[in-house]
Amino acid sequence: MLLSPRLRSVSVLTFLLVLLVFSGCGSSEKSNATGNESPISGAPRTVSESTSLAPLIVTPREPAVPFKGSNGKYIASYELQLLNPTPLTITPTRVVISAPDGKTVETLSGKQVAAAMALPGKRTGVSELTESQVVTLYLSPEFDDIDAVPDKLEHVVTVTAPPLPEQGVPSEPVAVDVEKDVSPPVLGPPLEAGSGYLAADSCCDSDRHRRALLPIDNNQWLAQRFAVDWEQLDASGRTVRKGADASKSANYTIYGKQAIAASDGTVESVVDGLPDQEPGALPESSTLPEADGNNVVIDLGDGLFMLYAHLKSGSLKVKQGDKVERGDPIGLVGNSGNTSAPHLHFHVMDGPSALTSEGVPYVIDSFEIGGVIPSNEIFEKLENTSKVIPVEASPFDGAHTDEMPLNLDVVTFG
Repeated sequence: MLLSPRLRSVSVLTFLLVLLVFSGCGSSEKSNATGNESPISGAPRTVSESTSLAPLIVTPREPAVPFKGSNGKYIASYELQLLNPTPLTITPTRVVISAPDGKTVETLSGKQVAAAMALPGKRTGVSELTESQVVTLYLSPEFDDIDAVPDKLEHVVTVTAPPLPEQGVPSEPVAVDVEKDVSPPVLGPPLEAGSGYLAADSCCDSDRHRRALLPIDNNQWLAQRFAVDWEQLDASGRTVRKGADASKSANYTIYGKQAIAASDGTVESVVDGLPDQEPGALPESSTLPEADGNNVVIDLGDGLFMLYAHLKSGSLKVKQGDKVERGDPIGLVGNSGNTSAPHLHFHVMDGPSALTSEGVPYVIDSFEIGGVIPSNEIFEKLENTSKVIPVEASPFDGAHTDEMPLNLDVVTFG
């Protein structure tokens, strides 16, 4: 039932009064109150001087597994869900990430916070949470070495709303476990030897994969958390041959390149027979089972699987149950499924489903970087054209070992 404006204003006023009372000094009755054991969880329920109503509920989604990126940093990439349980429209203004010893790891404020949040089904930033709204906060703090990564990361999110104190109200501290004892799998390249390969939409500042949180089967899944769309520039820096028709898949530099097994494993599943899409835009309709197009899932063991998606119909060299060794041909890069340009979508996940699993970080044992595209905006503007895409020198140019290529790196595989 919708509240009338008068009742809604009473509801807001009631919440504010209770919030201010419970977040203030309190009374002697409050300070003397005690709690009982919860009959469900067994957790103690207590009321003390510090008890207050929460203007924001913060919940971690998954533990973080740190990995080494091609920028030389160790990255812990994870998410928090933020729920506004109030009748107010609130604005998260500050996020402080700290180690258990209290040392600040990273602080986001203002527009940085807004840019790091997204509504369900959306991937762009959002600045406010209206009544009962939920957003996901995407975080990727970096560390100089693995020893600097704490076992837990603690978070306090400060929110404001016009009736609340000007300095805002902080959330309760919320910790995310960091699984430092888990080593990301070390893989070989997923593509045949070559240069000009582009790690498009890789971790951690592209929203296409990083924020692909899917609501399926009464849960939310982020299988693509560490996915890469491998495209390729020719010697002139084009994804499409000079003067060629960008609406034809065969004119793309990456099209028809050989995808290879990045590790030994067993073929878990194979989908073949789906046609290439016309490049330039996502297909108007695409079902979940067809989203990855022609694809291969390989079981790596230890509960990990790798996905090769959008392959060319009829080019697949493996079938379910096959044993593959590193370097074996898998299939040719195509443009099948939910895709707007030929590319190889590759990621590692903690289950055999490319949709209902969680993305897992991995590293590639050997590659070279030969520049970087300056921004996502530049790449997206020129991706489906035969124009030269600018590539700048990167401070990380050269040989790399056991690292993940990061977003827009231009890579050579030997």
